[in-house]
Amino acid sequence: MDELTSKAGDAEEFNEGNAQPQGVESCFIPAEADRDTAAKRIKLKRKIKRRQRLRALQRAVLMLLLLLIFYMIGYVFNDVAAYRGQSRIRNAKASEAQPSEMQRLYSNFATAEGTDLKIAIPGRVGSVIGVGFHQAERKEALAIIPIVPYLNRETTTSVRELSLNSNKPVFFVMDSRGRGTKPTSAMDVAMVPGSEILSPVDGVVTTVKIYSLYGKITDFHIEIQPDGYPNLRVAIIHIDNVQVKVGQRVERQTTVIGRLRPLPGINSQVNRYLPEVVDHVHVQINPSTVNVKGELGS
Repeated sequence: MDELTSKAGDAEEFNEGNAQPQGVESCFIPAEADRDTAAKRIKLKRKIKRRQRLRALQRAVLMLLLLLIFYMIGYVFNDVAAYRGQSRIRNAKASEAQPSEMQRLYSNFATAEGTDLKIAIPGRVGSVIGVGFHQAERKEALAIIPIVPYLNRETTTSVRELSLNSNKPVFFVMDSRGRGTKPTSAMDVAMVPGSEILSPVDGVVTTVKIYSLYGKITDFHIEIQPDGYPNLRVAIIHIDNVQVKVGQRVERQTTVIGRLRPLPGINSQVNRYLPEVVDHVHVQINPSTVNVKGELGS
């Protein structure tokens, strides 16, 4: 009995010696569980990084697609404009092969106020998109009287639609510029880029000079004395690659006096009426007594 009691006491002492403090068992995390948690965290971080890389890649692809779309839109617009220009030039060459109503239209479409002076469109058949009449800056400028059908201060939409639906140049009088001059005392002839500029009258060149247009662009100013009217001068500006000189005889709708000059940065009124933005030559008729320095306006 004593021996059993002794053994029980020894066991109790052993258990007391190996007993853990209260609460230790509840906060203990086995090593295996710690490793599992770390592994899960690593996997989660990797998954997040993969998602971030995927989103960055998606954003980059989207940006490239948007840039490609914008490029294609610009390319299509340029291609359409080029096609229109080439189409008009092809039509011009085809029209030159034989006499036609179009050629007669180009060679005599207007007269000068109070005269029988025949005025031609200063471009080859098919190269002219529209002729917009407007108020000249100088009050001495004569009115240019169209002898063909034209729109008199119609809306820009009406002019644009007529231009789109006709193979002929559209003639129109633009809104007032508040200058107090005659509404057709100047005209802007909108043409296909790079077009040749032809003399609008028969006569002799009296002036070829360079001036600065609005202080932005170097431009040429040419004047022609029309046959039979020594007191008049037909003034033309916005010309490049001038082909004539003072004293030279020129023929209406035949003699090349230069090429259409690009007018970058110039917001011309005539372009508000046409379906495409193009450059133009400015023509007006002044008395010979007027000393024009080149600032005829555009």
